[in-house]
Amino acid sequence: MTERGPNRRAVLAGGALAFTGAATAAPSPLGSPSWAGDGLHAAAAAKGLAYGTAVPITRFRQDPRWRELAARECGILVCENAMKFVAVAPNPATLDFAAADETLRFARGNGQRMRGHCLVWHEGLPPWALAALASGNPARAELTMRQWIEAVVRRYQGSIAVWDVLNEIVSPADGRPDGLRATPWLKAIGPGYVDLAFRIMKDADPGAAALWNENDCEHRADWIDERRTAILKTLEGLLRRGVPIDRFGIQAHLFTTLPFAEAGFRRFLREIAEMGLAIEITEFDVDDRAFPADIAARDRGVADLARRFLDTALDEAAVLNVVSWDLYDPDTWLNASPARKRPDGLPQRALPFDAGYRRKPLWRAMHEAFRDAPDHRAARARLRAKV
Repeated sequence: MTERGPNRRAVLAGGALAFTGAATAAPSPLGSPSWAGDGLHAAAAAKGLAYGTAVPITRFRQDPRWRELAARECGILVCENAMKFVAVAPNPATLDFAAADETLRFARGNGQRMRGHCLVWHEGLPPWALAALASGNPARAELTMRQWIEAVVRRYQGSIAVWDVLNEIVSPADGRPDGLRATPWLKAIGPGYVDLAFRIMKDADPGAAALWNENDCEHRADWIDERRTAILKTLEGLLRRGVPIDRFGIQAHLFTTLPFAEAGFRRFLREIAEMGLAIEITEFDVDDRAFPADIAARDRGVADLARRFLDTALDEAAVLNVVSWDLYDPDTWLNASPARKRPDGLPQRALPFDAGYRRKPLWRAMHEAFRDAPDHRAARARLRAKV
């Protein structure tokens, strides 16, 4: 659905960019669960977890095999790009919810929950919003944030289980004492933009969980140790100030070029859980650059790393969801990233299903990790009930 708002002159009146007239997509009852008894979500659900995938809208629309796979394996879905600022509001007078609505209809028809991704990010900004943030007018920047968050969150009120309110906000390498990434939002509003985003989202939908989503938390390296420290300090500050954050998201784009920091990562999860926050694994995949070209050897390496990571993560009762960033190898974003492409040019085998839609060793490692995880159903149910 594409909704036409006021004309550009009206939108720009008062020096702020406005969205008006965004209709609410009324929640519909969940359909019967579609997932198979031998699939990934079924194995996860037995331990109080949910498994799901990001939805690439072009593949979703064009390939019924992908839709069948998602229905069979997943209990939760998230739009890969269709709920991002640049996709929904390519210009200030248009709100385009067509792809997001289509994904939501599919999810509800298959008895699946949905995550919302993502409200505030330093990328995925339309040019007109970047101009508002660069205007030197903090009030205009705040209004842009408020009207954007309210437009999308209110539309999907009651239909989205959890929102990625903030995405990738920490970067100690940027040199700030607070560890925050130097972003257009930070420059325009100041560090208070972090608290503001959570408060706006919760006002718009108090029944949805509010999550901060972050990358590069899992491996052993000095720069990642600095990131984990900055994250914990930032979380402590948010909670001390009464900011309404419910969960912390770990993207888990796993490297094979760095060792997995099992002990450090386990402590990190425990420290977050002890703050009373739930945790989600939000964008799971395995970058296989360091593994040989041989497919069997590569798949074994990917499966081994994934199993070690998941065994560590799923020991923590505060972990609620595991979402992979797509299901299907040909779709992985790693092949399009200059920093992540394999040196030999071969396509990455980062996801649980291969180009023929066959289950891979990674799928088996994930299924076994869910099957063998401790049974934390009661603790996870209490965390879900908090929001």
